[in-house]
Amino acid sequence: MSTPPVRLGMLGARHSHAPGKLRWLRDLASIDLAGVYEPCAQARAANEAEPNSAGVPYVDDLGQLLDDPALLGIVIGGAERQNPPYARLALQAGKHVLMEKACGWTRAHVDELTGRAERAGLLFQMGYNNRLTPHVRRVLDMQARGEFGGVFRVRAHMSSAYQPNADRYVDGSAYFSGGIFYNLGSHALDLVMAVLGTPQRVHPFLRCDRFRDSGYVDNATVVLEYPRAAATLEVSHLETEQIRPRSFEVYGSAAQAVVSPWAAIGDRAPAVAVHLGGVGAGADGWRVYGSGRERPFADDVEAFAACIRGDRQPRFTYAHDRAVHHTLMDICGESDVEEAAV
Repeated sequence: MSTPPVRLGMLGARHSHAPGKLRWLRDLASIDLAGVYEPCAQARAANEAEPNSAGVPYVDDLGQLLDDPALLGIVIGGAERQNPPYARLALQAGKHVLMEKACGWTRAHVDELTGRAERAGLLFQMGYNNRLTPHVRRVLDMQARGEFGGVFRVRAHMSSAYQPNADRYVDGSAYFSGGIFYNLGSHALDLVMAVLGTPQRVHPFLRCDRFRDSGYVDNATVVLEYPRAAATLEVSHLETEQIRPRSFEVYGSAAQAVVSPWAAIGDRAPAVAVHLGGVGAGADGWRVYGSGRERPFADDVEAFAACIRGDRQPRFTYAHDRAVHHTLMDICGESDVEEAAV
């Protein structure tokens, strides 16, 4: 007997990840997409112009999704200032939540939202879409099995190509504190902390090297300090091409692993190079593992549906997501902006 699809909805479709999420909400047989609430006509039109996100059912009334008893989960994909209130509404309606990063721009946001979910027994998963890809998952599985030995160094490089309007929010106002580190560094931080946990101290070097007039942080190096390890995170908004340089590296006393690239680019597919056997293995200790497929944004959507069905348990806990966001705020500082009305 086939398993019935999980009925999901989506609130907001203006986040940069929204087209990727819409593709799988629309196409996966395990999901019944009830509808997408996005009141911005321009955002709808932009999504309809993309093959990955065209043809999804939009609804004009939030209640059509929130009041649907058969709808079990909601994906939050609006513009960043819309997402905390969208998530709050979904949790108040008793729906499981998959929320696009980041989890707001204050510590209070993550404490409130994850706390609501935890008390109600609801899933609250963050849309760090790289955390569940096969090549990254291999590294995290190695760490869980203790195969690295004592980890002493983690490095992440997660940057973006230069865009002249990067320092502006969608309404034209200033972007969040921390600039590109708030935006993309949160991805790198999520992975580093999945390996090493919460750092003892953070040492942010947040620079404005091209966006000097607005003060937007466009070139950041952050060092995380641990009792027996250090991590470096390199994030900028100044590169000429962003996909090929992205990497995630874990170095331990018994093994090491280098994920590069994170996504397909040119002649290279997503892959992880793993070195086993310690120092004695030399160059012969390296093995390269491909991801086997290239389906951006599929993994977290599939995992969300599987967890709702009870077929899987969430890999990342409320406590992990709280710790990541608190550390992000330690690095970037909180932003003094209002939530958008929804």
